[in-house]
Amino acid sequence: SLITILLMSLLVTPIHAADESEKTPPVYYKIEEPFTINFVNQSQKRARYLQIKVALMASSQEAMDSAVLNLPMIQDELRTLFSQQTYESVTTIQGREKLDALATERVQKVLQEETGNSDIKKVYFTSFILQ
Repeated sequence: SLITILLMSLLVTPIHAADESEKTPPVYYKIEEPFTINFVNQSQKRARYLQIKVALMASSQEAMDSAVLNLPMIQDELRTLFSQQTYESVTTIQGREKLDALATERVQKVLQEETGNSDIKKVYFTSFILQ
């Protein structure tokens, strides 16, 4: 019984090690143009702005190439999402985390509709400035 367990562990270990070595690193793409949102209508007529810079993360270069080809639609979708936020909602950590998750979902949805593939794994905010 002990010999069987040892033999099984020997069979499993090399396969697991091979899987680890084949794992490819993620691919990133930084959207150069920042998203700037004006909150004047939602902040008692005081001028308030949000500027967000975004980077996309994909599991493969092929997925990222597909996202870059559809970048105008992705930017439009993100601009719409960011414009729907209130100043108060984006000033909290929970609000930013929710917005981050929504941004990822929206990008995945656009790519699924356009390409049949939603391999963008995450949208990162590389800069988040409130004024």
